[in-house]
Amino acid sequence: MSSPLPTWWVIYREPNPAEIHVEAVEPAPTGDDAQDARCAEFTAAGQRAYVITAPDAETASDIALRVWAEELVTSPARLAAANAHNAASHRTN
Repeated sequence: MSSPLPTWWVIYREPNPAEIHVEAVEPAPTGDDAQDARCAEFTAAGQRAYVITAPDAETASDIALRVWAEELVTSPARLAAANAHNAASHRTN
């Protein structure tokens, strides 16, 4: 029997509604207190995290990016905000 896949925290920042920057991928902390402390740290830094079960950090990051993109295109409000941001950013004067 194989061992279960590890759980990773993919920590990211959204600099604008149309963009994501993965800033770290780290093994999930063990224990509730450690998880709460780590959540407080990245929340204070303006970051968010996806919790992903995957064989390695690179795969976890790839999955998180796909999830973020799927959430973007399936949420009318998020997609509208991203489209508005892109239109304003690419406006020529």
